[in-house]
Amino acid sequence: MTINVGVLGVSGYTGQSLVQLLTAHPIFKLTRLFSTSYEGDYAQLIPGFSSKAVPLVSSYDVSQCDDLDIIFLAVPHTKSMAIVRELMARYKSLKIVDLSADFRLKNREDYESTYRVVHDAPDVLSEAVYGLPEKYADGLASARLCASPGCYATSMILGMLPLVGRLDSNIPISIDAKSGVSGAGKALKESSLFCEVHDHLSAYATGDHRHMAELVQESGFSNVLFSPHLVPMQRGIESAIYIHGGTLDNVHALYEQYYEAHPFVRVYPSDTQPTTRLVTNTNDCAIIPKKIGDWVVVFSLLDNLIKGASGQAVQSANIMAGLDQTTGLN
Repeated sequence: MTINVGVLGVSGYTGQSLVQLLTAHPIFKLTRLFSTSYEGDYAQLIPGFSSKAVPLVSSYDVSQCDDLDIIFLAVPHTKSMAIVRELMARYKSLKIVDLSADFRLKNREDYESTYRVVHDAPDVLSEAVYGLPEKYADGLASARLCASPGCYATSMILGMLPLVGRLDSNIPISIDAKSGVSGAGKALKESSLFCEVHDHLSAYATGDHRHMAELVQESGFSNVLFSPHLVPMQRGIESAIYIHGGTLDNVHALYEQYYEAHPFVRVYPSDTQPTTRLVTNTNDCAIIPKKIGDWVVVFSLLDNLIKGASGQAVQSANIMAGLDQTTGLN
């Protein structure tokens, strides 16, 4: 069996990671690469890719998607709305995996207040399934449109899902999270320059990060203070989740039982040293839950380019295509 797939947006870090995963996938056949800024040999754009392994890059044209079964959209936020609407109108059987934020939030007002733009395809929002397989595998199995989650959001939500319904949804929660620089994308920004990042750690968007909206939507916990930090490394996320006053016993057993059937969430013993080495270059999320006095402390770690982006997108696409979700990801 062969399933033809394409990628729109192949020059960024997430697009590169997608191409790398898809060229090694045993079922998906990468037949189209699209870009809005480049045409030609992908191996010339991104050294390390064989010209024989990937197709040439062409400018996006909806008519060139006729032979595709699945298309991945690795385009900037706000850019996929019109593309998704056009693709869904033209191709009734095409499955779309959107890695932007445009369809993650079910409520149009939440999206517009979070991203400060008007949503141009509100009629499509109801068709999108949030691409977190650990929660929505059944919905993804019949979905036409997958809204792949944000990287910080994935780390935080997976770290908190087992607590939903067991703790008061208004309990105060503090999340101290750190990410490698690739999470900021490839676009030229002063804050991402080597001399600005190297040998420094910086906090940003404390209490105001866009991924908070996803966390509230998917977990129901609303009294959360989220403070992300940029650290001078290429990739990886660690979310340290602190909850005071939770009357939970044997937290580790709770997490183990919750994620027992989920192949990409690994619950480690409470005395494990939290480190991104556990997850780098994998589609795993490492969870280390602890009970310390009156505190519940959960460390949730992942590779922001794989489980936080392209790997999770392939995991969701596997489910949408009727494959085992681990196909091509082990």
